[in-house]
Amino acid sequence: MDSINAMSPDPSSTPKDNASVWEDFLDIFYAPSKVFARRANGNFWIPLILVTVLIAALAYANRNIMQPVLDAELAKSAAAVMKANPQITQAMLDKSRPASIAFAQYGAVVLIPIIILVMGFVTWLGAKFVDAKLSWNAALVIVSYATVPKVAQQIVLSVQGLLMDPSKLTSRFSIEVGPARFMDPASINPLLGAILDRFDLFALWGLVLIAIGVAVIGKVPKAKAWAFGIGLWVVTLLPGLFGAYRQM
Repeated sequence: MDSINAMSPDPSSTPKDNASVWEDFLDIFYAPSKVFARRANGNFWIPLILVTVLIAALAYANRNIMQPVLDAELAKSAAAVMKANPQITQAMLDKSRPASIAFAQYGAVVLIPIIILVMGFVTWLGAKFVDAKLSWNAALVIVSYATVPKVAQQIVLSVQGLLMDPSKLTSRFSIEVGPARFMDPASINPLLGAILDRFDLFALWGLVLIAIGVAVIGKVPKAKAWAFGIGLWVVTLLPGLFGAYRQM
């Protein structure tokens, strides 16, 4: 993947090519600046829909692999809820379990577009702080293509499911590609867990791609692009910290 240091082409001066969306999906892994340059004024709906369909299909295919992780996370969440609200019983929580499982297995169809739209807004708004010339459509194009690595993440999950002992899948951290994977989910401080969670390879990859897109399409120097990327990382960390604080 080319770095922010090497990306400053002007989209308006970049020759157009006849690359297909599927070529974009391959190029985004090793030549993202070229993808953003040629799709600066493109239609965000095409990559958004394709990314959503691919991730949703792979998530459904991985449902059995993810079941031990889901069970562990639901049990942990239930314990926290009952501790904070003694009037809530396990029987009451069990009634909502089927809905939680169904959402985990099929929710990507709804969740991915929402995430892209929200991140698109955050990107569009944040770009203004680094003087990037970024339209709302361009922000959504950037985020849609920056979500492509999540397709690779689902493939990695499939491989892990084939190779790992299901008894080792004790939390979402156990399937991450990052430092949180090596922490004990039973003893880790929730705030530390939330921070380490944002150092997952695929989470960082997506943020770097967004920063590259802002640099290329928004025509900003590398220093501002890095500042934007760091700021975006902090913003995406906040919901996790809030959830961890409530858990504590």
